[in-house]
Amino acid sequence: MLEDLHLVADEGRAVAVFAAGAERRAALADALSWQLTHRFQAGALEAEGVVEMRAAGALADRLDEHRDVDAKASIRLGAEEARLLIEAVVAYVSERDTEAYQPPEERARIAELSAVLDPLFDLVLDLDRADEMLRGGASPY
Repeated sequence: MLEDLHLVADEGRAVAVFAAGAERRAALADALSWQLTHRFQAGALEAEGVVEMRAAGALADRLDEHRDVDAKASIRLGAEEARLLIEAVVAYVSERDTEAYQPPEERARIAELSAVLDPLFDLVLDLDRADEMLRGGASPY
């Protein structure tokens, strides 16, 4: 579940704004950073890969901005950023969630990422519907 979730229009696009605690923000930032290291550092990138890498890096920086602050903070995501998060979370969990021993911090991070995955998928659907409505498309009902 994403706390205090609101969809707002920003320059003609739907943006989700929700609150996240320090553990969730850190886990998401770590997954994105891991994704950047493992996916984008292997070989030459095409122009599209560079754009995606920069977007993922900027999002990781935004999520990690207040890492040591325990209070909840707002996260703003568009549909493409939510898709980047989903990709990073799926890759991180599938690679790191093994039967081998892992420190409690890593297990906690994997559990946090696993818990946020379904809400992120739901969020992408909501953002896509809202974007369609903003473009004057069909009603979502």
